[in-house]
Amino acid sequence: MSVRTPRTDLTRPGLARRLAVAVGVLIALVGTVLNPATVSAHTGFESSTPSEGGSVDEPVELITIVFTGEATPVGDQFIALTPDGVVQEPVNVATVDDKIFSIRFDPALAGGEIGIRWNVQAADAHPIEGAFAFTVNAPASTPVPTTASAPAEAVDAPPAGAAGEAAAPSLDEFLTVDDSKPGETIATVGRLVGFLGVAVGLGAFAFVATALRGRRDEVRQVLKGVRVLGTVIAVGAAIEYVGVSRIGSESLTSGWSTAPGFATVLRIVGGVGLAMGLAGTISRGRVQRVMRRPSVVRSLSAAVIDDIATQPAPTRDHDPIVRWTPDARSWPSLVGTVLIIASFWFDGHTVSKGFRPLHALVNSVHVLAGAVWVGGVVTMAAVIWSRHRADRPMRVVELVVRFSKIAAIALASVVLAGGLMAFLVLDSFGELTGTPWGKILLLKTAAVGLAMIGGAYNHFRLLPALEADPESPELLTELRSTVTAEAIMLVFVVTVTAWLVAAAS
Repeated sequence: MSVRTPRTDLTRPGLARRLAVAVGVLIALVGTVLNPATVSAHTGFESSTPSEGGSVDEPVELITIVFTGEATPVGDQFIALTPDGVVQEPVNVATVDDKIFSIRFDPALAGGEIGIRWNVQAADAHPIEGAFAFTVNAPASTPVPTTASAPAEAVDAPPAGAAGEAAAPSLDEFLTVDDSKPGETIATVGRLVGFLGVAVGLGAFAFVATALRGRRDEVRQVLKGVRVLGTVIAVGAAIEYVGVSRIGSESLTSGWSTAPGFATVLRIVGGVGLAMGLAGTISRGRVQRVMRRPSVVRSLSAAVIDDIATQPAPTRDHDPIVRWTPDARSWPSLVGTVLIIASFWFDGHTVSKGFRPLHALVNSVHVLAGAVWVGGVVTMAAVIWSRHRADRPMRVVELVVRFSKIAAIALASVVLAGGLMAFLVLDSFGELTGTPWGKILLLKTAAVGLAMIGGAYNHFRLLPALEADPESPELLTELRSTVTAEAIMLVFVVTVTAWLVAAAS
């Protein structure tokens, strides 16, 4: 029987440095792909009658505006600027499908170039606004009553003059759309914080409940980390709630009535439940001795390494190996997890694209599987580094093998669910490069691919060396580097995902 010699060309910085360079390239791409011009609402302006820049010979009483998706008028809704510089509101706005809007004006619009501004929000509460102009060659037959005018400040008019009367806005001023959206910025920040908490928190929860075996203080420390992450989820969702309320022109007390607002409320409650449920369990010290050894499973994840027949080293009586098992007292954390996953039924493309029940189910699988993979890898990296710094027995092989079956299933589920979601959202293959959502999806896919490359490196190069020398300090150092590199890449994936939810398809 031949014995393999450990590879001596496995340098610790090798893969980690290459992945760091790759992360830098991807971050640079974020500046190009994730800019304010491309990250916008899913609903967009499609057409109008009269058309933008068009010309008609008769006074216009009825204007039709068509959007690409469902929209709800908010704020100023639909207003017109007459050639006399008067801001005129419609007498009626009607729609039968929330996509085609009929806007009626009385008196009819005439007498030259007419400006139209609209302000709506998409089904997922993302705001969109725009403006266009057309020309009416017929003279105005009836002067527009001054009482029909909207306040000049509603269209960013200049301040009142010395006489105390507001100056009429010019057509150029009227057609200029303010792209600054404070609510959108707040919602994006909250979404980023909350999504990172969801991905790492739920994954760490699954990891500690299924794979972690260690010292009592180590298990408790991971559980405390999950508790903190539950709080992060709640705080991030609360910030996002403020943002989506401002976007939808809702008060904080009524923001929950919109689909995105309701989603953030579910995440707030779920985050609190995750934190409080685990807090109660920790205080009662629910830990148990390890009763069985992990099974052997193969996977390409960098967090998964085959069992190489290395048995757990005997432990001293004062340093027992324990595990944590949720019990009936953990029900708040379990309910919180369910609420967090269910929250994704009510925001993003789930409410604007495809058959909603199917999209909601696929999205749930994608979120849960992604969290198990991301949070499991991040938690494993933290545990490995903690043991290394404390100079405790690493027991790395038995640790990663326990996580292997879950990681393999999670990785397969992420790929399958992600592919199906892309199919539901994109109307054609060309939208991968022709829409902001498609471009960001390609960026996310590239990051996932790099994380999988780290797994392939472990499987085909590091693993054979570990089989020959499981206790090699150099190889264990290399393992820490590759698992850490994968964790960093997956956190980057979650960051991109936060923008993907808000990107236009």
